[in-house]
Amino acid sequence: MAFIPGSILLVLGASFLKVMTALPYIVDGTAENFPRLVLENSRRGPVVVNFWSPHAGPCLVAMPRLIRVASEYGGHLLVVMLNTDTYGELARRLEVRALPMLKVFRNGTVIDSLQGVESEPELRTFFDKYGSRSAEVLRAYESGATGKAASLAAKEALARPEDPAMALRVAKLLVLDGRPSEAFVLLDALPVALRATDEILALHAHLALMVAMADGDDATQRGHVDQDAEGLFVAAALALRADDYETACTKLMESTRCDPHFRDGLALHAAYALAALPMAADVRARIHEMLQNEA
Repeated sequence: MAFIPGSILLVLGASFLKVMTALPYIVDGTAENFPRLVLENSRRGPVVVNFWSPHAGPCLVAMPRLIRVASEYGGHLLVVMLNTDTYGELARRLEVRALPMLKVFRNGTVIDSLQGVESEPELRTFFDKYGSRSAEVLRAYESGATGKAASLAAKEALARPEDPAMALRVAKLLVLDGRPSEAFVLLDALPVALRATDEILALHAHLALMVAMADGDDATQRGHVDQDAEGLFVAAALALRADDYETACTKLMESTRCDPHFRDGLALHAAYALAALPMAADVRARIHEMLQNEA
């Protein structure tokens, strides 16, 4: 790396701090706002704290890289800049012994750190564990190009197969693009352990019912409705298509009793997902009673 005089580094640091103030997801931290800005926010999502000094050349060299990379995440990650010259005591309490230092906070505690920033790819690799480079996806979605947004998000999901949140995001975009069958195939292909979050279970069940609605007429013609757990599930979907929520729930309960392990408990998940749909109060009460009796 070429030598850069300290005076120029200070000017560079000041200019990038001006840029930083224009980005709502890159903010200055202080001892006073640290509990709210970092600790409280980290309970809603990951917060990255950059410990830096305006008199440390490596910090000022790393600053533009950090800002460029952080901007790629479209606000999915909050980045807090904490000047250790001003707030040295806080930095010492957090065991910051070298600069620059990044620490990731989640649920009020430090879960990861990175000392020194050699390159932008290194930063992206670090940030990718906790955020999504969603700016381009968001722009596509906001412009109404949900298909393009889904394709872009799918690329991220392929790069992070262990993260079910990415698959959920793609599935939602596919639904918005009018492709519920593709969304169902995506979620259905997830390992059961990765499909275990409440939101994915609910969407997967809703999509399974939508697919069964579309295929229900063929199943009726083949005489497969009501024959087994699969047929009862199709019968539930057809009842739901006719807005007969009570019959749909009854069929789902019958499917569960016929085979409790049918598609990893899909019928029961679908019954709970169905119960969350808008419906008349008396119908909702009867459905909740059915679910309580089943439990």
